[in-house]
Amino acid sequence: MWVIDIRHWLNESHSGPAVPQLKKKVEKLKEIIIFATSVEAFVPVKSFPRCDRRPARKLCNGQLNIQVISDDEIYWICPLCADEGVVHGWKDLFWNIKIDDFEEEIH
Repeated sequence: MWVIDIRHWLNESHSGPAVPQLKKKVEKLKEIIIFATSVEAFVPVKSFPRCDRRPARKLCNGQLNIQVISDDEIYWICPLCADEGVVHGWKDLFWNIKIDDFEEEIH
């Protein structure tokens, strides 16, 4: 199980990966964060993120089950290969679609 503080994987401006080797992982976490916060904010989403794990060197491509499990944690699991994880540290990133997380800054 992955347990990730996304901020540790980002550059100083929190706009992309801290190092090139993290590019694919950061893109997948970004997709998970955008999806989860869009659903929480009742913003329509076109499709569920897919698993990109490669068991036995073949793409899994299962549809990830994603949910916000606490104030700053998003959990995902692939029902096909059982890859799972929790990402936190996403609340102050611009990938967070939930408007109510920023209301304190507006008022």
